Amino acid sequence: VHVRLTAIRTHFKPDFVEVNQGDTVHFHVTNLEQDFDYPHGFAVYGANAPNLLIMPGQTKTMTWEATEKGVYPFYCTDFCSALHQEMQNYIRVR
Repeated sequence: VHVRLTAIRTHFKPDFVEVNQGDTVHFHVTNLEQDFDYPHGFAVYGANAPNLLIMPGQTKTMTWEATEKGVYPFYCTDFCSALHQEMQNYIRVR
């Protein structure tokens, strides 16, 4: 399953991702920032996968195996602005 996400200042889009148990999920994350000093990070809580650091204008990919049903937060791992804590959403594995 390929999931395309965008990151900008205070949020990721889409807000919510749903996949099936057993899916191999490829997150393609694009940083839409225009200023070079606004990198974003990307991680899935509990995932056995490396965090991403995405510079403005870049797209990077993380692969994750959705082995267990549940709800998993994904979030920015690089302090990007005063609203950095707002940069989190959820993946539902059904």
